[in-house]
Amino acid sequence: MFSWIYNLVIAADVHEDVAHSLFTIDRIKEFAIENASGILLGIFIFVIGRFIGKFARDIASRMMNHANYDKAANSFICQIIYYSIIIIAGVSALSAAGFPTTSLITAFGAVGLAVGLALQNNLSNLASGLLILIFRPFHAGDWVSINDIAGTVSRITLMNTVIVTKQNSTVFIPNSIITSNRLTNSSYTAEQYIQFIFGIAYENDHHEAIRLIKEVMKEEPSVLNPDHLEIGIKEFGDNSVNIVAYPLVHMSEYWPVYYRIMSAVKDKFDAHGISIPYPQRDIHMHYPNKE
Repeated sequence: MFSWIYNLVIAADVHEDVAHSLFTIDRIKEFAIENASGILLGIFIFVIGRFIGKFARDIASRMMNHANYDKAANSFICQIIYYSIIIIAGVSALSAAGFPTTSLITAFGAVGLAVGLALQNNLSNLASGLLILIFRPFHAGDWVSINDIAGTVSRITLMNTVIVTKQNSTVFIPNSIITSNRLTNSSYTAEQYIQFIFGIAYENDHHEAIRLIKEVMKEEPSVLNPDHLEIGIKEFGDNSVNIVAYPLVHMSEYWPVYYRIMSAVKDKFDAHGISIPYPQRDIHMHYPNKE
């Protein structure tokens, strides 16, 4: 008895579902017949929109390649252009086909607002990434310093910039931090000055020390300004007389030249009795007179 009632209920549900499906199909058929011309026009608009999107993307890509834009900027901007045109074409096609697009646009706007509020930091990084890609303060392969992080730019993404440090560590820096802090790009010019500071003891002859440093600079073939080297006493430190020198080198040879000169100056100082003092402090002790 109960099984018969159960089967009857199931049959009624299936019949209702079938009737609802047939009704939906009939409505779709009626809509298609009534709006056949609009649907065809919508399809035509969407196809033309895709063609225009691809054409505009290719034109923009060629223009940016000709202007030597960064590849990451080229790809991103081209995708923005293409999908913007596709969205406009899609909405226009739905409108031409007879679909109510006003409520759809309103819903998209509400969803976009909610997503924007939830992803404020990510949107800030995205906007900063666009600024970096457009204004190009650095490129992949440049040596940069951001806050206390220095290294080679590996790649630039929309959300962050990837830097490989001297220790071969990969650092992901949010783009918003880059655009809101001081950035030093050491690869902007082909040549760069290296600042050397050599401390010698007060009892040493600083003229002799300067002469020896000049000899090292002239013996180093990668130094571009040995005859016009800027060198002199920078300051009288707590424990040493500090001599500064600025040799000019090609950026690609910066660190090899730095290490060679440091080693050569140490050898010269040792050979000529120029000492590099250790930090020291004089302590005076006073004892009370005992009667």
